[in-house]
Amino acid sequence: MTKKLIYIFLAVLLFACSDASPETSPSQKINIDRQVLNFSAEAGYQSVTVSIDASFTVVSDHPEWCQVAVSKYITDNLRVTVSKNEIFGERTAKVTVSADGMETVDVAVTQSGIAPVLSVDQKNIVIQTGKPEFTLDVNANVPIVFELPGWISEKDGNTWVNGKKTYAFVASSLPGDLSFREGIIKVCAANPSVDVQSVSVSVVQRAIPKIIAHRGYWDKPGSAQNSLSSLENAIALGAYGSELDVWITTDGVVVLNHDNSYQGVVIEKSAYTDLDALRLANGEPIPTLQQCIDLVKNQDKTKLIIEIKAHSTVANENRAVAAVIKLVNDGGVTHLVDYISFSENICNELIKASPQHRVAYLNGNKTPEELKSAGYWGLDYSSSVLKAHPEWVSKAKELGLTSNVWTVNSISDMQFFMTLGVDFITTDNPQGLKDLLY
Repeated sequence: MTKKLIYIFLAVLLFACSDASPETSPSQKINIDRQVLNFSAEAGYQSVTVSIDASFTVVSDHPEWCQVAVSKYITDNLRVTVSKNEIFGERTAKVTVSADGMETVDVAVTQSGIAPVLSVDQKNIVIQTGKPEFTLDVNANVPIVFELPGWISEKDGNTWVNGKKTYAFVASSLPGDLSFREGIIKVCAANPSVDVQSVSVSVVQRAIPKIIAHRGYWDKPGSAQNSLSSLENAIALGAYGSELDVWITTDGVVVLNHDNSYQGVVIEKSAYTDLDALRLANGEPIPTLQQCIDLVKNQDKTKLIIEIKAHSTVANENRAVAAVIKLVNDGGVTHLVDYISFSENICNELIKASPQHRVAYLNGNKTPEELKSAGYWGLDYSSSVLKAHPEWVSKAKELGLTSNVWTVNSISDMQFFMTLGVDFITTDNPQGLKDLLY
């Protein structure tokens, strides 16, 4: 009986053993709290916890950028570290955890690609003839190319580098018949398949403002305002123009002077002989317009910028306009004369006499549209007017009008109006302006 019981016990035990699960006991499984790791393109690390009652090993299939390290801590005992992804595409790696006699467990690692970067430090560039070189700062992590208008070229050394770099360019000379021109620099990825937006930069090239010596270049030893010597100085300097103020006497002589009277003699109410004995500050007699014409006709660079002053009567203004036009025409210097005036009547008479006359308005109370409609050549406004209405300069260009500003003597104001893009600057300091421009 005892032997029979032993056989039954053995049979039950054998059955129980055969029915047991063949799997490894829970304490001998490899458990990982996260099996998917996602990284940005920047270098970084993440830690996971591997739970196992045995030693384990870890291997990365891309150790060149995905490294692994194991510690003896109970938690966060596996660190996965990635270097910065320098490519634009996503990359993946597999980290394999294994232990003797156990199935391996994989951790999937995904790292995003870097975002392509392409930007510039400025979207609008203004350059001036005489200073044709300019630079553009570009920040890019993709190789770039420039699409340029025909009058702009890259300077030597413009090779791409990763990151921010200053690139240099040079513009060709502005054609003589243009006061400005516009173009677009397009900055693009060299590889069209790179998903990055190209950048456009507007470039405006303006002619250097031309120099007009206010009442001549008088601020030199031995000279005086509205004198023949001040005109000679302006010519010697190579100024575009020498501004002068004219009045007509009762006997029809056109003479130079800023105010309506000189040393108590009212010019438009006096004969020329009444002025004969009067002298300027430098000892010169009051010059006539005819003498100025005789001076400029022997050269072809410096013009007379004739301001016909507003006289006391319309009749005198009309007499002055007729006399000035006759002197200019008879002297053969129409190409060397521009006209300016505060008087609308004088300007209208000049325009009526010849549409070819270059007439600019001084008073500052007309918009460029009004000037264009009235047949003016340009506006010639004070610095205060154009600072209040800087948009009038670009509007004048758009309408085909010229722009002059007076009387600009400080370097800061010169720089302001150069940047604004005026065509002419009238100044008492023509040498200082020339030094700044060139």
